[in-house]
Amino acid sequence: MAKRTSRTNSALEKNLASLNTKSKQSKATSKKSSTTPKAKAKTSTKITIVQSRKKDLFPHMGVHKYPYRFEPMPEIQDRLNLAWFDEHYGDERMKDHIRKHKLKSHQYKCYVNYWWLKEKSNAK
Repeated sequence: MAKRTSRTNSALEKNLASLNTKSKQSKATSKKSSTTPKAKAKTSTKITIVQSRKKDLFPHMGVHKYPYRFEPMPEIQDRLNLAWFDEHYGDERMKDHIRKHKLKSHQYKCYVNYWWLKEKSNAK
């Protein structure tokens, strides 16, 4: 009976030793892979809305105002159309639209009507 316990102990020690060396090797390789430079640079997902003074970009500024304009870039024009968002939570709706379609900053342009912003700030 004494021999069996020693066999199991020696087998256990071998298994533990091999596990320890494997984990050390995997840690070393993971460090190497994390320090290598990536081939592609990450594109920005930050949503930016630019103020525009061009009144012809906003044709819907009559009784019902649509001061927010979403313009897809040529690479995604087949999937998305030009869109205007209203003055009531339009910026949040436009941001939700961008998040829903998982767009990067180089895939679209967003504008807000400068004159509407100025009029809105003067009214307060």
